[in-house]
Amino acid sequence: MPEDVFHVKFSGLEDMVRFVALSSTPFLQHAEVEGKHVYFFHSALLLGKPVIYYTVLGEKVKGRYIVYNKFRDTISFSDKLEADGQSVYIPILEVESTNLLRFMLP
Repeated sequence: MPEDVFHVKFSGLEDMVRFVALSSTPFLQHAEVEGKHVYFFHSALLLGKPVIYYTVLGEKVKGRYIVYNKFRDTISFSDKLEADGQSVYIPILEVESTNLLRFMLP
C-alpha cells in the first residue's frame, strides 16, 4: 500500500452510511475495481495526506441515493430525492476513473 494515502475500511455499508451522514457534505462515490463495487468518501487532509473511507460490496447498490433515517437508524435506497426531515439523502456519484483507490490494486 502506498504510504501517501491513509485509508479506513468499514466492515459494511451500514457503518459507512452512518459516518457519511454526519458529514457536512454527505455523498458517496462508487467505482468498480476488479469486479468489486467500492463505495468511498475522501476527506480533508490528515497530516498532509488524504484519507479515504471505503467499503467493498459484491453487488452494486440499487438506487441513486442511500436514504439514512436518523431517528429510526434505518437505511433504504431510492432513485429520487424527497423532502424528509428525518432522513439524510446521500447521493451516489459514479466515478469513471480515479487514482484514489490505487492502494487496492495488487
